[in-house]
Amino acid sequence: MQFKGFSPEGLEFLKDLAANNNKEWFEKFRSVYQEHLLKPLKQLTTELGPAISSIDPEIDTTPAINRTISKIFRDVRFSNDKSPFRTLQWISFRRPNKIWGNVPEFYFYFTPEEYHTGMGFYSATPANMGKFREHIDLYPERFARIIDLYNTHGQYAVEGEEYKKTFPNERGPEYQRWYRKKNLYVTDTRKIDDLFFSSELEQKIEDDFNNHSLLYLFLIESIFG
Repeated sequence: MQFKGFSPEGLEFLKDLAANNNKEWFEKFRSVYQEHLLKPLKQLTTELGPAISSIDPEIDTTPAINRTISKIFRDVRFSNDKSPFRTLQWISFRRPNKIWGNVPEFYFYFTPEEYHTGMGFYSATPANMGKFREHIDLYPERFARIIDLYNTHGQYAVEGEEYKKTFPNERGPEYQRWYRKKNLYVTDTRKIDDLFFSSELEQKIEDDFNNHSLLYLFLIESIFG
């Protein structure tokens, strides 16, 4: 079935789940989760799949929980927060990798208040960020196109923890915010709006992913050669 947008019922479910975060309540309203969250997440994942595969055919686009779609159940074994359920949902497209979070991924996630589209690392290793800096040094002209893209598309924030030190280079200060990143992701954050409840949301996410494809491929090339 075609993705038609998310529903107010899905967001209300997440709000109520935050106030009733226990298995008994969830089981009582499981059908609401399945109809108003899981179903549209699978539809959206399916529709985004071809666009993702055109960027990188090695990315897993299977519309399944714990592959591209977030689990509603939390792993609380090593967490101080023992709440058993997540109160946000997401889609994530990435290459299979044993070290989770260490390959760049395309993502969409939402809470009852806002939604985010973006691309980057969940948790990059210093080694991979070092490779990224080396790749900039090898191909500064190519990376200048990426800098121009994010200067032009002002809605995309360039985020991630930074080193306090600067990295000497011959190409000027516009490269510094990229060199100094310990972790890196680019994102667009919006308050829940009419678009979120519309089928046109899929096109907005697809457009964002395509806009991030140059940076994604630069990162992949820097890591895997």
